[in-house]
Order: sequence, then structure tokens, then C-alpha cells
Amino acid sequence: MADNWSHYTARINGINIHYVLEGEGEPVVFLHGWPEFWYSWRHQIPVFSQNYQVIVPDLRGFGHSDKPFYGYDTRTSASDVYELVRQLGHSSVYVVSHDIGARVGFRFALDHEEAVRKIAFLDATPPYEQLGPQAPSVVRERWHSYFHQQFDLPEKLLEGREEIYLRHILRDWTINKYPLTQEVIDEYVRVYSAPGGLRGGFNYYRAAAYLDPADWRADEGRTLSVPALFLYGSRRVRTAEEMGAGPLEDAWRGVIPGVQSKHLGDYGHFLQWECPDAVNRELLEFLAG
Repeated sequence: MADNWSHYTARINGINIHYVLEGEGEPVVFLHGWPEFWYSWRHQIPVFSQNYQVIVPDLRGFGHSDKPFYGYDTRTSASDVYELVRQLGHSSVYVVSHDIGARVGFRFALDHEEAVRKIAFLDATPPYEQLGPQAPSVVRERWHSYFHQQFDLPEKLLEGREEIYLRHILRDWTINKYPLTQEVIDEYVRVYSAPGGLRGGFNYYRAAAYLDPADWRADEGRTLSVPALFLYGSRRVRTAEEMGAGPLEDAWRGVIPGVQSKHLGDYGHFLQWECPDAVNRELLEFLAG
């Protein structure tokens, strides 16, 4: 897909944050996960920019944003998003989030609930579930998290082998693998092969282990009244079954009682490009409803 969109850089919290800005209307912020960057939303940008102002940042450490050695706790990353939104002149926004971006989006809503009109979570469940003991079956499912948490070693093992690793992750975590062309893989490899490209993403996993738990525990028991939507596929159902977590419809209900949930079908982790038409349809209906 040709990139004909407008790219900008903003100075936020002392670093440079890259973002795509398209369209006019009410603002929608799209927050990516790992191993993603703004490009994760390539199927959403042209659709939503017809009626909304679409704001698609690279979170710190990802894509074309700066990759400092600090600030990968979820609260700091959420602050980057909040300050970017304010710099663009918005007091409140819609938020669409995925994977690590869902943790950042959830923290954004916890810290600035008045600034979130609605929030959508794609294939992501509340971070509280990862604070307790993890069953061996869950550890096997999330082996990459523990690998990424090791200091320096993942970078040393993967430098020069980015395509092997990224190709495995992008294919293994998907069920509908056909949208994954060589052109798409090349774009991921180009970004993650850049200086700091691997380290920036891995630092979120290190922060999740060593920095974030205290913040999450401080907010346990809080609920949000913001309208919310949770979209997931069959891969997420499998993970929930391994965890013994119960019905996925209840995943976010403990923290956002009014959340809507929708099983999109036999899809994996990257819903936004595995089944973009279904995702776009559900999100457009949710935002306009």
C-alpha cells in the first residue's frame, strides 16, 4: 500500500514523537503495539480520515520516534500521547488501541479520563491479569515477554536477524496470514533494523516487569465510565482458556463496567490487518453510536 499520508514530528516530553495526521473532524488516536509502529494502522487511516482527524503516533522507542534509554513505563508513554493531543489543540479524543498500545491507552484513560471520549481495545485484556502467578501454559503462550525482559541479550541475538524473528512473530500470531506480503515484512524489517529499533520495543517489556506493576496495583479497584469496545478473535479465546480466565466478554468488565465486546471470528493477534473490513465496520459503528 502506497504511503501518501502526511508525516510530522512533535517535541513531546523532551523527545521527538513521529506521527501521521490525516483528515478533518473529531480526533481519533490510534495506538499500536509490538512489533508494530504507525504502519500497523495502514488499513484504517484512509477509511477513518474521510470523517475524522486521524492521529497515528509512533510511541516512544518505536518506528520513527526517538528511542531514549528511559521513559518506557506505561505512565510516561501515556503522557507522551496526552501531550501530543494537547499540542494538536484537542481537549478530548477517541482512542483505538492494540497490544502495548492498549496498556498505554488504558493508562491514558486512568490518568486523564476527561480527555477520552471513547476507547477501543483490539486483542488486549487488562494489565492486572499479568500481576499474579502465571500458569506454565500461559508462560509458553507468552514466552516472548520473558525473553524481551532480559537486558541486552535479545538485542545481541537478533541484530542482523530481524527478518527471521519478525517473520516468525507476524506469521505465528496470525491466523489469516495472507495479508502478510514480502513488501509488508520489508517495511517492518527496515524500521526494526534501525539503531535502537529492537531496544525501544523491548524496553516496554522490561518496564512491564520492573516499573509498571506498582502503578497498576495502585489503581486496582478503580473503574472507568468511558464508553469502551473490546474486539478479539479466536487466538485470544485460546489464550484465555489457557489462563482459565473465563468468558472473554467479561475481560474488561471489572474495570469498565459498560464495555461492549465482539468476537470477530477465526483471527489472530493483528486484527487491524488480518480482518480490516470487520475491524473498521465495528469501530465506525462504535465511534458514531
